[in-house]
Amino acid sequence: MEQLMSRCGKCQQFTRTPENQRDICGAWQQPTTATRQACEYFMVKKTQRPSTR
Repeated sequence: MEQLMSRCGKCQQFTRTPENQRDICGAWQQPTTATRQACEYFMVKKTQRPSTR
């Protein structure tokens, strides 16, 4: 059975900036990648609901 693993790219603290060559972890203020296994500060990104208007 395949286990679901948390990744940096799915964390609220993950920041991708076009002007930088690296993605940044907000918890550590260090470079990271979206596919890296998340650390103990992992917080699931909130999903955006489509507008009903």
